Amino acid sequence: MEKENTGTRLKEAVMGNPHFASAVSEGIQNLDQYGYTVHENFLTAAEVQTLRSRLVEQAEQECEAGVATLANGGHAAGKYVGRPESGTVPTFQSVDFLPNKGRPFLDLLHKPVIHEYAAHLFRGEPYNLASETGVILRRGGTAQVLHADQQAIPLVLDRPVMFVMMVCLSDFTPDMGATEVVPGSHRFPAPDLHRSPEEQVTERDAAFMPITAPAGSVALWESRTWHRQGTSTSDEDRLSIGCAWALHFIKPQTFFPAVVHDDVYDTLSDEDKRLLGFEVVREYAGAIGPRYRGDRRANLNVSYPYIPELRPGVRA
Repeated sequence: MEKENTGTRLKEAVMGNPHFASAVSEGIQNLDQYGYTVHENFLTAAEVQTLRSRLVEQAEQECEAGVATLANGGHAAGKYVGRPESGTVPTFQSVDFLPNKGRPFLDLLHKPVIHEYAAHLFRGEPYNLASETGVILRRGGTAQVLHADQQAIPLVLDRPVMFVMMVCLSDFTPDMGATEVVPGSHRFPAPDLHRSPEEQVTERDAAFMPITAPAGSVALWESRTWHRQGTSTSDEDRLSIGCAWALHFIKPQTFFPAVVHDDVYDTLSDEDKRLLGFEVVREYAGAIGPRYRGDRRANLNVSYPYIPELRPGVRA
């Protein structure tokens, strides 16, 4: 989008329209025009409660065990693994590798709405889960660096190779550090990570839009859209599950075929495995050879024999 096409029109859209989508068709229009959307009623109240309870329980147990991923600021701001100081609660906590931490997190991945958006954004190309992470943000969480997820890929492309969905397990309000996006920025070059976010947005005659959404909604943005976590000044905890989906040939943030526990793997359906990246697409990439004789872990759609290093007198 050229600068002259942003200006007043986008600023009016930002101030007057939160881009809530009551249907996938409206959400797709928002994604194409603004680079993001909010789809309300993505989860039922019961689903919100189930996911929230499991996330909070897991987060508390990880703190107690001293294996929690914490930060004293915001997302990606001085993360460390351990437990909070006695008598304190962490400003930021992520609960990583969620498919290992409860069936509700796997069930979430099967929501048809997700795959309707994916079919549009990826133009029908195969894709898989790149990450699934729980996020808890509290008062004192600081603003994240302004970025676009696709700028880690050193190519200029005319389409997204990823999209992110932020599932709201609490209400999202600006004072809770809700994600801030820049509408229309999926048409911009990637932002400079070392320059003032406000200056860059002003230069583009654009504006920040904090994502406001009720619990049970999902916010989606494509990987070229400028965004950042906001600053939390609220006494209310912001809870969410972030899922990134990527085209099949993109190296995922989490390589689930290696990460999934054996006991979880044994429970996976074929569709679970496809979503987690166990499928070889067009004989191109993602082959999983047996690690040892009798290894049950394998590709969904291709079978390879176990063949170790062979020498004369050594049995295969």
